[in-house]
Amino acid sequence: MRTLSLRIAVTILLLIAAGCGLGAPESFMQMNRQYWESMDVKSGVKYEDAWQRVIYIITKKFELEMISKEDGYVRSAYGQSYFTEDLQNERYQIRIVAKFTPDRKKFEFKIESRMWDGKIWHNGSDVRVAANMRKDFLNSIGEVQMKKQPASPSADSLQVQ
Repeated sequence: MRTLSLRIAVTILLLIAAGCGLGAPESFMQMNRQYWESMDVKSGVKYEDAWQRVIYIITKKFELEMISKEDGYVRSAYGQSYFTEDLQNERYQIRIVAKFTPDRKKFEFKIESRMWDGKIWHNGSDVRVAANMRKDFLNSIGEVQMKKQPASPSADSLQVQ
């Protein structure tokens, strides 16, 4: 029984070392695929103005690597987090990728982060940076999307209880 408990404890420690034990900030979420966040562009904001606002917000915190106004696409270079406590960690890097949909009515972005463990990069996202950027974009160009209420069932629909 004692050997089993020791094995379980060692397994848990190895799992922690594989993720959080990388030395990354608590806001780092290791994942193989980052997800796009989407928001509607405010109806009164023209694309030219929205583009300028997005570039301004991103360049306050990131260095740009690729930019295409015609395609509505911008990507920053990987760099250290702009949060003070993460600045000294050169093994932790973050970038932002942002784009407008072709009709320019929606804006999408994702935060890509990675942590170097001495051998390989562990890919993920940073929830703190994502929340901060979401707030900045919503305040500038975004429109809060209301969740649609489910339609009430019609009188002739079958409901199982």
